[in-house]
Amino acid sequence: MKPLSEFSARDFAEHPDFRKWVQDPTPELNAFWENYRRTYPHQHLHILRAQALVRAIAEGPQFFPSDAQLSEMRQYVETHTAPQTPEIPTLRLLNRGWMVAAGILLLLTAGWLYWQQRPREISYDTIVAAAAEPLQEQTNLQNTIQNLTLPDGSTVSLAPKSRLSFSKKIGKQREVYLDGEAYFVVKRDPEQPFLVYAAETVTKVLGTSFTVRAFAGKPHIKVTVQEGKVSVSSRNNLSNNLKNTVLLAANQEATFVRDGEILVKSLVENPTKITARQKELIYTDRSAAEVLHDLEDQYGVALVYDEEALKKCFVTMSFSDEVFYERLRLLCRTIGAQYETIETQIVIKSHGCH
Repeated sequence: MKPLSEFSARDFAEHPDFRKWVQDPTPELNAFWENYRRTYPHQHLHILRAQALVRAIAEGPQFFPSDAQLSEMRQYVETHTAPQTPEIPTLRLLNRGWMVAAGILLLLTAGWLYWQQRPREISYDTIVAAAAEPLQEQTNLQNTIQNLTLPDGSTVSLAPKSRLSFSKKIGKQREVYLDGEAYFVVKRDPEQPFLVYAAETVTKVLGTSFTVRAFAGKPHIKVTVQEGKVSVSSRNNLSNNLKNTVLLAANQEATFVRDGEILVKSLVENPTKITARQKELIYTDRSAAEVLHDLEDQYGVALVYDEEALKKCFVTMSFSDEVFYERLRLLCRTIGAQYETIETQIVIKSHGCH
């Protein structure tokens, strides 16, 4: 077996302790793998790819027919593929019959798997009908955004062709039901979580701002966080037995893919500043590590790089009104580095400066 220092992303994903660390971490596993990452910084990229691979495999639904169901399929195949012509079939015809039967069995099995894995879209009307309390509905039939204030003081910007239902009174949990798109600014209240039910997703927050986009019939549901933190979960039906959950911070988003029922976490396309603190715009003979630290602090985006190596890369550069990725590309071009986005982190690949 190859040493850990030479593992590829696939090697990590196949390692049982690594998979356990990703899916069910313990203090001991956290300590081991964090120490490993500090000892072998060149393995950061492989580790991030392996983490994404393990999560994707874990989140992908897998359905298989039971023995009884397989037996029923086989009986059906045998009944519908019985030899029609000869009273005593030859061995060749018998083999051919079983080849046809096997082919039909495979088709039936594939069809059964597709039926089990088919997307089960939960409609807005079904969710609202199942609510425990009477709800008030706000529908935006205009071509402009409609602003409203909820009973708890939270505000909603409701997009055109969207509907929102909510209770007139505040209970133990603040719950709203969305069909379409809305931007929420939630009043913070640790005692009463705020939940947005949108088709097959449930978004839970205490106080933050975020956007939910969940139009009926569309292939994706998307939750984008502007400020604070939220959790997004998927579900198969109206029960609160949630399947997969991802935690999002500012400039991160979750996309629920209905065809496959997969919940994917990623960075937003154009990260925005999360702090009002003004960072330097002009860097004169400063290390690349300092510039990256400022970008990370201002935009809240996790940047993975070899800090010791980039401390030796000195740059003279200036920023004006560039967006985040333009600033990152400018820096990487200056020091001859490249970057790759993996889930919600950006890996800076550089051999340092000499």
